Amino acid sequence: MKLLNSEQMRIADNRTIKEIGLPGVVLMENAGAGVTRILKNRCLQWKSKQIVILAGGGNNGGDGFVIARRLLQSGARVSLLLFSKEDTLQGDALLHFQVFKNLGGRIKEITSPQHLKSIQSTVVHSCVVVDAIFGTGLTRPVEGVIAQAFKIINQLQTPILAVDIPSGVCANSGNILGCALSANWTVTFAAQKIGHCINPGARLCGEIITIPIGIPSEFIDSDNHTVARNQLDDLNIPNRKADGHKGDFGHLLIVAGSEGKEGAATLTALGALRTGPGLVTVATPKPSRQIIAGKLTEAMTIPLPTEGDQHDHATNWVDNIQNSEINPKAMAIGPGLGTHSNLAICIQALTIKWNEIPIILDADALNLLAISGGEIQFITQQRTSPLILTPHPGELARLLQLSVGEIQQDRLGIAVKTAKKWQVWLVLKGADTIIASPDGRAWINDNGNSGLASGGSGDLLTGIIAGLITQGWPIETGVRCGVWLHGAAADAAVADGNSESGLLAQDLLPYVIKLQSTLMNG
Repeated sequence: MKLLNSEQMRIADNRTIKEIGLPGVVLMENAGAGVTRILKNRCLQWKSKQIVILAGGGNNGGDGFVIARRLLQSGARVSLLLFSKEDTLQGDALLHFQVFKNLGGRIKEITSPQHLKSIQSTVVHSCVVVDAIFGTGLTRPVEGVIAQAFKIINQLQTPILAVDIPSGVCANSGNILGCALSANWTVTFAAQKIGHCINPGARLCGEIITIPIGIPSEFIDSDNHTVARNQLDDLNIPNRKADGHKGDFGHLLIVAGSEGKEGAATLTALGALRTGPGLVTVATPKPSRQIIAGKLTEAMTIPLPTEGDQHDHATNWVDNIQNSEINPKAMAIGPGLGTHSNLAICIQALTIKWNEIPIILDADALNLLAISGGEIQFITQQRTSPLILTPHPGELARLLQLSVGEIQQDRLGIAVKTAKKWQVWLVLKGADTIIASPDGRAWINDNGNSGLASGGSGDLLTGIIAGLITQGWPIETGVRCGVWLHGAAADAAVADGNSESGLLAQDLLPYVIKLQSTLMNG
């Protein structure tokens, strides 16, 4: 499902008007008619109690005027609160406002603090509030009288239906611009917007319903629209060979773990094992090997030396792995590895020496490169196979020398820019994990829950992605399916009665198996 920003949606509107010949006033009528149908289905009291329409002075307000008029003509009691001066309305919005007014519709202007007193008494006796103030065109913070009105309306807890997107939510980023209304339902037109899927704005949308208004589908599915929801219906999931043996499903090498962080390596291996590679080997420092081997019955281990100078044993790690004579089809490096600065030498050597296989860098591998000033772009230039980075916001902030706040303010934009610049696959973890490809495409993964906000969850994700790719899955398929499986497993665990607060990373493993079976068979 393609996700559009406000400018892309504006262009699709204009193309429909100019190339198809469908006037803007008709698009507005179609939008208002569609929202009215949804409102009647969702709010069964629409005819017996008052409905409040909050309208701005732009096109979103125009949609609101259509809704107000259609409800009025259906026998509803409608109050229109206009957050603009009537004499500033223009174009299609003015036309629809005039029709509502000519039919005797009730209108109150809310343009000064004195007008705020009427909001509470109007809203509190209503069955639903329709938010048609700003829509997708908002670019500046909400302030003044409108911000005060939002505070009053949110406190009253009357159900809110947002037209296109809750007012105050940025359609391009999901950021809250000053303040925003919190909707129970959001009815959007032709396509969902990026802001519907990225928090914190996504949390304010409630149920999202997408309706057609006459914009041709090819204007939405354009190749120029490079952001989509991470749904798997556009992927060709490989079938597992019925007569395959372990050699057919690849050998994964995991370089991870250190004293006190053996769990990270273990969870990475378990995540991989549960997705189906033929063999998994964990290369880990000697003091941690016995602990990890005791937890992993099905995986092999390679001991890495810890004696002598840090520089020497980091170099020896590469030799030990090479001398083990395994032939990995993919490699995962970093979980629990520790941050001795000289280990960055080892990471760079591994990624360049095994340049022909996909490699995932996670956790301490990313921290080490950030500490050492390692140049990821230099590494990718030495490689013939993809490099996949799976940072959380803190790790990406260290790599880019930004603050976590700066990352969170523009998760999608920074992820896409970084993936293109470094020519990597980037998985920016979080409540709305972003997957960005080297060619500029991106997917927003919006499944999962707060149960994933616990130690080990990211290690498990690295293992899941690595396990799929080891079997020869295309990189895009393996990365996107891995992220989806991780989130879907958390949702399935909670649906099965587990609490989000008590969910452990290892609790997801049985659900990963079941969900992968569904993917492969369906």
